[in-house]
Amino acid sequence: MNFYPFSNILNIKEMMNKRLREVRKALKINQSDFASRIGMAQSGYSQIETGDNALTEQNIKLICLIFSVNETWLRTGEGDMFDSESKAKGEDEQALLHMFRLLSPEMRAFVLKKIDECLELELDFK
Repeated sequence: MNFYPFSNILNIKEMMNKRLREVRKALKINQSDFASRIGMAQSGYSQIETGDNALTEQNIKLICLIFSVNETWLRTGEGDMFDSESKAKGEDEQALLHMFRLLSPEMRAFVLKKIDECLELELDFK
């Protein structure tokens, strides 16, 4: 009988932190580069890898989007590490996100407004 019902949850989180490290190692990038690509400081990211801080839902979604990581694999270890279908798309999105982050806040607002206008035009043509 398990007297510690939360021990399984803790183990799942520990394994997810280990899988996150595996992703970074597979990509052959250091913690600082990985962290900057997801908009974090290296120290905060390091605390996630070591289990001192939790991996948030937002972190999970962003990591999967930017690095084309299979979310099911990251959460459970099942399946392939990388989402092969979105690998090329992920590289384009990653480049776009990187360029967007280099913009000033004012320019980001301008770009988002233009994207919104483009989406409206596209919907009008459909």
